Amino acid sequence: MSVNVTRGRPRDPDLERRVHDAVLEVYWETGWAGFTLDAVARRARVGRAALYSRWSGKAALLVEALEVRSPLPVPVDTGSARGDLVELARQLLDGYTGAAGLVTLRAAMEARVHPDLLAGLTETLNSSRLLAAREIVRRGVGRGELPEGTPTTLLLELVTGAVLSHVLFAPSGPRDPAYADVVVDAALRAVAQ
Repeated sequence: MSVNVTRGRPRDPDLERRVHDAVLEVYWETGWAGFTLDAVARRARVGRAALYSRWSGKAALLVEALEVRSPLPVPVDTGSARGDLVELARQLLDGYTGAAGLVTLRAAMEARVHPDLLAGLTETLNSSRLLAAREIVRRGVGRGELPEGTPTTLLLELVTGAVLSHVLFAPSGPRDPAYADVVVDAALRAVAQ
């Protein structure tokens, strides 16, 4: 009779959640300059070897944590381009006011200073957002709600730029639920001219 004996420690099912929590906390406190796998391991209460065996370095770990936790918009199709853009703006407002969203903003700013270290961050997060947002405009043109030739990038920059500015510079506290409607209506008027 053979008995299966597993050597070593059993896999910790909670490890990735703890590590992702620690990544956000450590990065928020220290930024890129103080962000290390050792600091994350201490905060997550895991051995350094567990991190080094799963992630190729601190950039890969940061990118993965932000992919999992960042406020990427959930694909939306309300049936109208305006409704989709309003929902996108609301999701971004909600997402960027939380800890993961603020860390994402900080990382995006630091990526401008350390492009070689954080290239994967901007590529991964931006491509996910852009694809979701461009689909909204494509559907709106296809349904005849937006004119052919609508400047997709400009429309999306108007909406997302206003949202980011609001998150960064408006006083914290409860957000006006109508803000997303106002921003989208202004953006749609601007691109229709």
